[in-house]
Amino acid sequence: KKHEVYEKVPLSVCYERTGRKPVGVRWVIVNKGDDIDPNVRARLVAKEIKTDSRLDMFAATPPLEAKKFLFSRAATRRGLGSQKLVFIDIKRAYMYAPEIREIYVELPQQDAEQGMCGRLRKSMYGTRGAAQSLEGHYSDIFINVLGFAQGKASPCCFYHAARGLRCVAHGDDFVPWIAPLREQLTTKAREGWDGRVQ
Repeated sequence: KKHEVYEKVPLSVCYERTGRKPVGVRWVIVNKGDDIDPNVRARLVAKEIKTDSRLDMFAATPPLEAKKFLFSRAATRRGLGSQKLVFIDIKRAYMYAPEIREIYVELPQQDAEQGMCGRLRKSMYGTRGAAQSLEGHYSDIFINVLGFAQGKASPCCFYHAARGLRCVAHGDDFVPWIAPLREQLTTKAREGWDGRVQ
């Protein structure tokens, strides 16, 4: 609810717009800790089943060589001063990317209302286009806000010529080259994504 992932709309709107019932949802509950020190996480996940082959649902992954290049550069360069290779994970990243398709989901039991469903405003785990929505969202931030150029060989690689910065993105994981970029990403995550960078 606090992330405003969906907005409630009448169930009739879903049938009028799509000709079918809303996508089902379920809670996925995982203990990331252990029995002594539990760290329970719950995530509402859509159950959108693949019924056709759609190439437009593609989200790129970076080539292994891109990360190898950054690791090699970090290991071999000396006298970098404040420059570092850092690893960033955006928590609940899909829920900060605007949904690019018109998708309707069932409301979870805790928020159910007779005759209503949810139209997604943000991407939801379990939808087929979630990874693509996230890729478009972070690419927009890198290019239009932070001033990076996107790679020609891979859309997951970014370069800032004026500052000599590089970054490789893989889903919600980012490997930027230089510490100050982490601060910028953290700021943008809070401003544009309301995300948490660890």
